[in-house]
Amino acid sequence: MTGFDTYTTGLDVVTDDTVGELQVGSSAQTMAAGNTSPESVTGRVVLVDVDAAIVSRLEAQLKGRISFEMLKTSRQMLAELEQMLPRVDALLLGVNVREPVRVAQRVQPLGNDIPVLILTEPEHHAQLGQALRFSPFLGSDVSPWPVSRLDELPLTLEEAISRAQKRRSYRRAVAASQLRLGNIYNGRLQVTHYLDRLLDNAPIGILNVDVHGIILGMNRYAGRMLDRTERETLGVSLADLFPAEEMDALHKLVARCVAPSKRPAPEVIDISGAHGSVRFLEVMASSLVDRSGQLGATLILQDVTARVCAERERCEAEEALRVSERRYRELVQTMSEALVLTDNQHVITYVNESFCSMFGYSSEEAVGRHLLEFVHEEDKQVMGDRMSQTPDAAAGVKRYETAWVTREGRKITTLTSPKRIFDPDTGYVGCLGIFTDITERKQVEEREKKHMLELAHVSRVTTMGEMSSQIAHELTQPLTAIAGLSAGCLKLFRAGAAAQEEVDETLSDISHQANRARDIVVRLRSFVRNEEVQRSPIEINDLVRGVVPLIEIEARWYSLPVKLDLWEPLPAIMGDSVLIEQVVLNLAHNAIEAMHGTEPRRRGLTIRTSMPDENHVQVAICDSGPGISDEVKARIFDPFFTTKADGMGMGLAITRSIIDAHHGVIEVNGCNEQGGTTFAFTLPVPES
Repeated sequence: MTGFDTYTTGLDVVTDDTVGELQVGSSAQTMAAGNTSPESVTGRVVLVDVDAAIVSRLEAQLKGRISFEMLKTSRQMLAELEQMLPRVDALLLGVNVREPVRVAQRVQPLGNDIPVLILTEPEHHAQLGQALRFSPFLGSDVSPWPVSRLDELPLTLEEAISRAQKRRSYRRAVAASQLRLGNIYNGRLQVTHYLDRLLDNAPIGILNVDVHGIILGMNRYAGRMLDRTERETLGVSLADLFPAEEMDALHKLVARCVAPSKRPAPEVIDISGAHGSVRFLEVMASSLVDRSGQLGATLILQDVTARVCAERERCEAEEALRVSERRYRELVQTMSEALVLTDNQHVITYVNESFCSMFGYSSEEAVGRHLLEFVHEEDKQVMGDRMSQTPDAAAGVKRYETAWVTREGRKITTLTSPKRIFDPDTGYVGCLGIFTDITERKQVEEREKKHMLELAHVSRVTTMGEMSSQIAHELTQPLTAIAGLSAGCLKLFRAGAAAQEEVDETLSDISHQANRARDIVVRLRSFVRNEEVQRSPIEINDLVRGVVPLIEIEARWYSLPVKLDLWEPLPAIMGDSVLIEQVVLNLAHNAIEAMHGTEPRRRGLTIRTSMPDENHVQVAICDSGPGISDEVKARIFDPFFTTKADGMGMGLAITRSIIDAHHGVIEVNGCNEQGGTTFAFTLPVPES
């Protein structure tokens, strides 16, 4: 039998029997290498760092069909592939394999027909799938597999092994055909027939066209891609199969192939319109010469729909990210509040234009400096303490006032809102601060506070003026007693009848009355002094006890009792004791005046302290007068509103301003249990 006859016989069975023969031979070699009988094993799988429970499960379900080799590290697996040890039909990477995508990329050059399955946790499955779609240098047979679907894994492994063995069979068939073609010197028709049969089974689409784009032939896979049979396409123009908008690119591709200056680059064409679904083909071309010597082109078609869609999604995501970032930057740069971003050491990493305008520094000058450098001296210690606190991810955003220094040395005040930033892996990474300039508002508040202090001083002096008769009477009593006692003592001395005990007693009485007069003068002088606000801790019960002697001066004049009902103990509050005393005295003075027309036996003034809740202290002044109507109650705190014939209408307005300045609330009850009026003010207890 000649070499041609032998070759012809081989051609008759290459598509079925030869492939099967080669496949069986390969399986036999693999099983011999693994010391396993041919009847029981159809493939070999390498497991890299796979959990022992999963291995036992696979061995139990695939026993007799697949052999397994367990390796601890991917480095061992790569070394085995490089040394071309017994044939591997599939790889299974465990959940704990680090950088599984990089491992899969390194496997491809060593064995690009080896399918790779990567076990993954369900919550990371989508993320790994996304990474595989966008990773270069990967074959199409690399996929993630969630551990939640272990029941389906044995069947998937068998299918993967089958695909790998088929691909190897195709390659061996091609290699065998090339070897045989090299020994044949004639029989071109048989070779052409052999190649046609071979390409018919190739997993790519092949179209042969002439220089005009008329189809001369195609394989089965191309028919499936275009949804046409070979009979329907022979002699048909490419224009009848592909969308009109893609024809220009196809004609140019064929023209460059017929008269090539260099190998034409592949083109991606969109055939979605012709098939009613999203479909993209990558077309590569090479020159073709038929039996008559006519030039043409071979078009190789590959379905790249998944790749193009993934690339489009990536581009759309990148564009959306760019648009979002641009809008965010525009928003940040145009916002009226100053914005500063710091790292976890409070070093500035970013500032917006409002920050530069507010502080007078350029962005380049501010970035890289510690935020504490911009803080005013009066707030530097407090801000340093805040920065030294351990960051708490659960803590909300707290707003507080901060004094800063600009480049020109000018003091500004902002309402500061810091938001600490945490990374799930590394923890605290920095802070985002938003500064609202309240300098003008603070200046207005200072002017209003100064004006309020001036009015309060005027009110105190006015109150003392209204009480002048009572004060004079109160001072007259100790002075008269001092004068009488002194005169009696002098008479005893002049008569020479002064006994030691009698003189001591008289002098003690004189000292007592003098101290009584001095205490009245000291209280009056303290009450009417005009000073800046001095905030300090105040024991509200002690304050009430201290102001009662001034109240009793007027109360005794009108013959009404003053009763104290004090809650013990009370927490301290923060404020100016003189201003709070003025509030109590003003309200008590108004209460005494309100009872002028009340029967003497019904008159009574009660000062009560209490705690409505754990964060507030309340002081109430209750009288037994006629009460007030709802109309008067609605306007009682308005400036210049008064029910007195000779009143100015500023006392209660000033009282409310003082309480507001202490962040408190004042209320009025026009009809209490005695039928009179109750004024009550509530002040906050400072945080410990």
